[in-house]
Amino acid sequence: MTRRKKTRKTGPLAPSKRVIPEWEKSKPDASGAHAGKGRKPGSRFNVAPASKAQATAQANVHDPRLGSKKPITLMAADAVAPVVPSFDRKAAMAELAAIENDERLQDLLDRLDEGDELSVAESRYVDERTTRFEQLAELLGLDLNDDEDDDD
Repeated sequence: MTRRKKTRKTGPLAPSKRVIPEWEKSKPDASGAHAGKGRKPGSRFNVAPASKAQATAQANVHDPRLGSKKPITLMAADAVAPVVPSFDRKAAMAELAAIENDERLQDLLDRLDEGDELSVAESRYVDERTTRFEQLAELLGLDLNDDEDDDD
């Protein structure tokens, strides 16, 4: 068998190409040149103006080869410490007293001591209140183990 070279001809079974009328075809611009983007090549290094009239006009124009003259800091600035809210001892004591006098919490703790089962919402409430009580006691410097008698 001889080798057959591939061709780009579509053959008789391929779909025919759609004929586009002349008035539908887009016409290229008459100018033929694209609008330029940016500076011309070599403009960075060819900063000398072409004529003397331009030289006087552009005497004070910034040279693009030179960088910024803005001073930069070489050392890191001192970090500003975040403002820590001051601890309000009176408010903490009032919240601690409110937790101690919470009747619902006391009833739920009594039920727990008796061995009753608490619902999920009730157990969550007890956990939240007791953890907040422990946090406040720690912040205020209170010792929660005052019930133990030291008779040594």
